Amino acid sequence: MDSTEKLKLLKTVKLLSSIPDDQLVKLGDFLAPEDFADGSTIFEEGSPGDSLYFISNGHVRIAKKLRTKEKTETRFKELAILGPGNCFGEMALIEKVSRSADAIASGDTVLLRLGRAELDEWLKSNPELAMGFFAQLVEMLSGRLRNSSNELTLLFDLSHLLLEAFASPKELLDKVMTRIMQYLVGDWSAGAYVYNEFNAEMDLIDVEGDYNDVKDSLTIDEKPKTSRWTDDATYQVIFPGKKRMMGYLVFHRKTPLDGEEQNEFTRTMTTTARLITSALENIAYRTEDVLRARLKKSASLGGGY
Repeated sequence: MDSTEKLKLLKTVKLLSSIPDDQLVKLGDFLAPEDFADGSTIFEEGSPGDSLYFISNGHVRIAKKLRTKEKTETRFKELAILGPGNCFGEMALIEKVSRSADAIASGDTVLLRLGRAELDEWLKSNPELAMGFFAQLVEMLSGRLRNSSNELTLLFDLSHLLLEAFASPKELLDKVMTRIMQYLVGDWSAGAYVYNEFNAEMDLIDVEGDYNDVKDSLTIDEKPKTSRWTDDATYQVIFPGKKRMMGYLVFHRKTPLDGEEQNEFTRTMTTTARLITSALENIAYRTEDVLRARLKKSASLGGGY
């Protein structure tokens, strides 16, 4: 990778947005390209860290190990999916601490590594950069902390809400959608659809914001097989079922989301959809139990043959 390619990449990194081009060119001289195959571990949780990485090509999954009580298997909680123009491993430049999560290549990935020693040498060449660089670093860390806290608070809030016994999917989604919208940053609208077994169609049972005004202009798959972004501002997340899809949510923001925002939203809504799916399944089970009880009572009273 030549200096021109490095400069083009560095100019897309939010962390370096206040750094003049001539200094970015000098920074590029300290960056070492590293290639990782799909699924390769870049670093592991608990390992010593002394480098920050910029993503040139591919994606990187940041995941936290979740150990079970039996300690027979290790599960992972996905914290982020980062793409070109993002950076990670920044805590290693602030203090000597162990890595707090795993970093795993998703697809063939090319990274540019900046070690602590190389950073110090770059900053020494222009000490005035140091204040701006670390101010941007703190702002980036604060933003990630806000996003993580927001996600955790939403999921905690929903997990308690979903402990209630809802009589119908509409009652459930009326409350859930109102709660979700409180945590979304920006001008959002949303619609909740649930499968109607009587007409074999998806019924729109809850609307948030100005969804009715925009839904006809949105690209929505009426029979989606998976959750996906239909455009840069619209996300459709499904509720999978054992026999058929139980329904889906459509979220639309007036302004498009960038790649990092999309990844964060996808991660949060995927977990949210799992919680809602479990609640919808519980409603279906309770409804079936009530119907079976009625049929049994009817048969016992002579209404069956």
